[in-house]
Amino acid sequence: MKALVFGASAGLGRCLAEELARRGYDLLLIAGDPSDLEATASDLRLRFGVIARTCACRVAAAEDWLKIVRPELEAFGAPEVLMFPIGAASEDDRGLLDLEQAREMTEVNFLAVVATVSAMLPELLRRGTGTIVGFGSIASARGRSRNVVYAAAKRGLQSFFESLRHLTAASGVRTQFFQVGYLRTQQNLGRRFLLPAADPQPLARDIVANLATREGVFFRPRYWRVVVLVLQLLPWFVFRRLSF
Repeated sequence: MKALVFGASAGLGRCLAEELARRGYDLLLIAGDPSDLEATASDLRLRFGVIARTCACRVAAAEDWLKIVRPELEAFGAPEVLMFPIGAASEDDRGLLDLEQAREMTEVNFLAVVATVSAMLPELLRRGTGTIVGFGSIASARGRSRNVVYAAAKRGLQSFFESLRHLTAASGVRTQFFQVGYLRTQQNLGRRFLLPAADPQPLARDIVANLATREGVFFRPRYWRVVVLVLQLLPWFVFRRLSF
């Protein structure tokens, strides 16, 4: 069994890579920092005896990035599982990003995933098996004055996965999309959130354990489904007063 994991050197991506290796998957790990990436791969090889290849590249320009990734994919072979726990947010994303900043935000959070899935989907459809896992954010539940482009890109990604699910419905290829709340990661140390930050390790364990048994949209932690529903149902004159 083989799996491709983006953003595999930290946070949820690293936890997913560990859970996949624990279950015997050979891995192709992709992230921007080569030293962190190789350290992760070495650890997984040592502990679980799996193949763990790495490809270090910035996921900011989908076309250039695919040129780097394609040879690695050809050498690794066709994976049964594709996972995209990648994303980039900015404190400056309050509706004032310039074109280059907005383009990079969109490429990382949306276009890179779309381009990679589109490149690999024909082989998955030909085989009639496989699981594609995307990751959204509760930030995209409703438009707001923070994370403006980030939320728009993640909402676009959710729509893409909905279309992908429809496209693959009769093929045997599964799609899963996780709307993820706050996670306890290095990037979030010291930050205060509306609700408690969740541990990414149990989340990764849950996702990997159910790769072959379900598809659709899932909220993690689960209580975010209720929170998002409430936010979406709030009348505008109430919602506009919220800051989160």
